[in-house]
Amino acid sequence: MKLSGFLTGLFLLLIFLQVAPPMVKNIKKQYERMLSPKTNIGVIKISGVLTNADYYNKYLNKYFKDPEIKAILIKMDCPGGASGTAQSIYQEILSLKAKHNKHIITLVENVCASGGYYIACATDNIIASPSAIIGSVGTSFQFLFQLKEFMENYKIKYKSLTAGKYKSTTDPFMDITPEQELMLNDVLQNSYEKFLQDVSRNRNLPLATKDKWAEGKIFTGTQALTLGMIDSVGSPYSAVQVLRDLALIDEKEEIIWVKPPEESAFSKFFGANQQEDEESPFSSSVNFGSGSLESSFGINKLMSFLDDKLISKRIC
Repeated sequence: MKLSGFLTGLFLLLIFLQVAPPMVKNIKKQYERMLSPKTNIGVIKISGVLTNADYYNKYLNKYFKDPEIKAILIKMDCPGGASGTAQSIYQEILSLKAKHNKHIITLVENVCASGGYYIACATDNIIASPSAIIGSVGTSFQFLFQLKEFMENYKIKYKSLTAGKYKSTTDPFMDITPEQELMLNDVLQNSYEKFLQDVSRNRNLPLATKDKWAEGKIFTGTQALTLGMIDSVGSPYSAVQVLRDLALIDEKEEIIWVKPPEESAFSKFFGANQQEDEESPFSSSVNFGSGSLESSFGINKLMSFLDDKLISKRIC
């Protein structure tokens, strides 16, 4: 019995000696993590076509007001969208920056154009990969398609009753008049001038040189850096270093990325629920509106849809 008990004890001791080192190492690691300084950085990913500002403005407000979050990173992969949406996010960033002493920067992997660039101009620093697409400072209407001739070819009659000679401007089944086209051009020019002024002021780009950096032109990250449209070409590592410098984050401090649920294609368009976020704040793909709209519209609904969602001032 004594020999059996001794062997049992020896066996358990050997097992303990095998298990103890990794266990102690893990406990030590967890303890060191608890004691090591950490800094929270809020991450907001803006991707796809801009159609709704609610999601982005919600988390901008949350991150700026949260005392635990020291700075904010916008991960930008956006080709543009509705100017109202871009201006709403742009103004929200400027207002929050004025009220809260907190830095916000933009990191571009692939695309930061038009409305996306408008938003980026409100941040303190823009970093882009060398081959990223930057710019497209301009405005356009992208959905003024004309179907009148198509309907006439198929002997389809269409009649629209409107009050006001400009009311049928965006009606795809009616010819646009010279007066209506002039009105649209005035709207576009007014929007464009506001775009130019905001970019010029925030990026210190002279309006006298707008032919070089505006007029709807696009550039690579390297070209945009030469023009002063961004602050540096780089990668996520570069963004971390800029955040550390701006927010005075010590190199020994661990950065914790605080991310909201990522907005789905459906919620971007209609303001519905968001889908789950990805594991890394730096992993994303450009979405140019791949979601499908499966609803069928009658003529009235189609016209309302065009008026409310598509026929709007667009920065793209």
